[in-house]
Amino acid sequence: MAEGPGLEERLARLEGRVEELSKRVDDLRNDMNHRFAELSKRIDDMSKRIDGLRSDMRRLEDRLESRFKWLMGTLIATLITIVLTAVL
Repeated sequence: MAEGPGLEERLARLEGRVEELSKRVDDLRNDMNHRFAELSKRIDDMSKRIDGLRSDMRRLEDRLESRFKWLMGTLIATLITIVLTAVL
């Protein structure tokens, strides 16, 4: 008969610990979900920054190409002028 209450106490203590562990697991799950949401937001922000950088690079490339064309045109015009001056 002495074992009955001891067993009930043990069972009650185990149930308490299981509830504690369940709460800890739930807290951990909530924390992980929150951190994954933050990570996802950071990745989205970085993706937007990278897209902005790509856009900036395209504009720079367009400007460089335009300036290169002007430079080549000026050089060719100068060369033609020098050749015509030498011939005439």
